[in-house]
Amino acid sequence: MRIQILADVGDGITLPVNYNHLLAGVIYRFLAESDPEYASFLHEEGYRAAEKRFKLFTFSQLMAERRRITGDKIHFRSTLTWYVSSPVERFLSHFADTLLIEGGLSLVQRQLPIRDVTIPRIPRFRSEMRFRCLSPIVMTTRREHHGKQAMHYCMPDDPVLSELIRQNLIRKHEAIHGRAPHDDTLTFAFDKAYIDRRQGRVTRLIDYKGIKIRGIMCPFRVTGSPALIQIGYECGFGDKNSAGFGMAEV
Repeated sequence: MRIQILADVGDGITLPVNYNHLLAGVIYRFLAESDPEYASFLHEEGYRAAEKRFKLFTFSQLMAERRRITGDKIHFRSTLTWYVSSPVERFLSHFADTLLIEGGLSLVQRQLPIRDVTIPRIPRFRSEMRFRCLSPIVMTTRREHHGKQAMHYCMPDDPVLSELIRQNLIRKHEAIHGRAPHDDTLTFAFDKAYIDRRQGRVTRLIDYKGIKIRGIMCPFRVTGSPALIQIGYECGFGDKNSAGFGMAEV
């Protein structure tokens, strides 16, 4: 499930272009005010599947009809739309409790009043679906670089991208349900025609607390297990979802 939040910016608000950490901070603060023990568990441990740990939530970029980027700042001049998503009822309940009590989002020492909070209709998950990104998709793996193992960010044409995303979704399913899905088939492909129109300019480099993260903003198609597709919709596709990556809409 996901929550849609509309926030009023008044005469406008200016944020750093790399604002993901600010939104993650809002989420953890809301959780801590509602249930400090759960917030600590999520931040320090998370949900486990084999050797991996997952927070099992994601969030979108901030969207507004009127916005402008100037250098390392982004200026919002109209109502902000923000989505937060998770399959975990406890997470959404604690987040929503504080959101409704406070009635606003605190960003860069500004309190932005909430205009509306809604729960969008959950789509019917089928064996083939198309999505567009609400935040960049990140998929990482380890590869040898100058004789050493190093973190590698997959690009849209990486031959292992689809399989890495499939494995990632299977592990998230195990973390949520305590077992592997009955159907673990999945293929993932970015829209090549869109990439060609954009002349390959579909990646974004985002600084998250000093860490440079390369993500992909491009429509994509997934085919296979509806259960795994739903996991991607609710938790995020790919890595680093709790830092604001991998959120998509039908």
